[in-house]
Amino acid sequence: MNRFLSTKNFYTVGILWTLVLGMIFLLYIGLKKEHVPFFPVVVLSAVIVLILWILLDTRYVIKRHFLLYRSGPYRGRIDIEKIKKIKYFSGLYVPVTMKPALDTKGFIITYNQYDDVYVSPAKREIFLSELLKINPNIEVVEN
Repeated sequence: MNRFLSTKNFYTVGILWTLVLGMIFLLYIGLKKEHVPFFPVVVLSAVIVLILWILLDTRYVIKRHFLLYRSGPYRGRIDIEKIKKIKYFSGLYVPVTMKPALDTKGFIITYNQYDDVYVSPAKREIFLSELLKINPNIEVVEN
């Protein structure tokens, strides 16, 4: 079993931490007043926990013939034998729906017929070589 943490882009992490600190400040100001409705406190606290969970728990695991990914509560499993293509990608707009990543440089993994996911593992070359050991038929596309 190989574990890979997500690389973290300075701007992405900075924006998320700024949001968290801003919401904590708003929560503090709101709780300092005595007549704050319960619902906004719960919603704001839940959003803070969600963002922190994503920031602190985004990783990828290669276990047997599966690639497991997780980013906070978002999780998934890909059969490595069904991966067709891995494309290097760098940019702000990633043309996929599922993006369990904290960086703007990573891989778009295409599997099954039309499914894809964007990942940004640390130690990219080792990550890629581990996938190719399991499925040497993966097409690797570089920009």
